Amino acid sequence: MKNLFGVLLMVLVLGAGTSANVWAAEPGKVSPEDVKKQAGEALSAAKEYTMQEKQEYQKLIESQLADLSKKIEDLKAKAVNAKKDAMAALESQIADLKKKQEAAQQKLSELGSVTSKAWGEVKSGLDKAMDELKKAYEGARSKFD
Repeated sequence: MKNLFGVLLMVLVLGAGTSANVWAAEPGKVSPEDVKKQAGEALSAAKEYTMQEKQEYQKLIESQLADLSKKIEDLKAKAVNAKKDAMAALESQIADLKKKQEAAQQKLSELGSVTSKAWGEVKSGLDKAMDELKKAYEGARSKFD
């Protein structure tokens, strides 16, 4: 959301430095239509920028989830070779990892359908879910080191 306002402000500031003849039908004057047009263009640019950011973030999280999914599968394979008492604890940790992974995947699904206005809120929830998943993975992985 901050980026949206930053882009909008930048466009308006840059527009203020241009010649009045470019923006107004009458030299030295800016009409309400000119302001509406400029604001609309700035808003469109800001929305497009926000959507691009959302798409890039979504690709990043998809990649991180795929990587963590592979690592979790590797932990499962190691659990098979663990002693019985260690195996029970590890299976519990892996079950917890799977829950956290599903929660992050759900947040990622939500991200795909949010508007540019709401994506910041979903992003912060997804960031938190990914942090929890990474911490849980590191905790489980440390049992094998």
